[in-house]
Amino acid sequence: MTPQQQNPQLHRGIAVWLAGCSMLAGGLSWGQVPDLSGVWDQERGQWPVNDAPYTAAGRAAQDGWVQDEDPVLLCTIHFGRILSAPLPVEIVQDEERLLFVYEYDHQVRRIWLDGRSHPQDEAPTLMGHSIGRWDDSTLVVETQGLKAGYMRPEGQPYSGNARVIERHTPIDGGAALAVEITLVDPEYYRQPLVVNRIMRRVPGLEIAEYNCTVRPHLGGELGEG
Repeated sequence: MTPQQQNPQLHRGIAVWLAGCSMLAGGLSWGQVPDLSGVWDQERGQWPVNDAPYTAAGRAAQDGWVQDEDPVLLCTIHFGRILSAPLPVEIVQDEERLLFVYEYDHQVRRIWLDGRSHPQDEAPTLMGHSIGRWDDSTLVVETQGLKAGYMRPEGQPYSGNARVIERHTPIDGGAALAVEITLVDPEYYRQPLVVNRIMRRVPGLEIAEYNCTVRPHLGGELGEG
């Protein structure tokens, strides 16, 4: 008699458990989730730099922004600037994580899809910690653990307690992504700040070399729009 015949309920339960392990959040199996791999061009999106629902602390941070002192001019480029810049990004996809390889500053962002939570008491970093899940065909990403920074060359601050939630929904038959970015930061904003943008897949496009030159005494931008 085989082990399956000796204890059919046990083996049936193991089979169900194994099947469940191959399913991702949102009820989709790995073979059913959208294929996001490739190089994508990104729109900037409309950021309400001056008209955002700032708290007093947020307004002070925005009013204190000095573009000639932009950390970008020292080649220190925070998550917000990477996320909002209209420069290409390459997505490398597997079952447990996504890699977003940005042309801007050659940053590599890991979005974990394996069910892990954000680490506790981890020191904040420029790019923070990102975890994702599938909501049907929409990729939902949450990032926190960020060092305080600014979203745009004109300002748009976020604090070290900010969370950023992105929803990437395929449109146009998968040729584009409708991206909703929500900045949740009660320290700087009275309500969540929502910005929408489009990413378009560009077959044949490759990530180019990004040359950042330190210019501590000059205003302006280093390749960012």
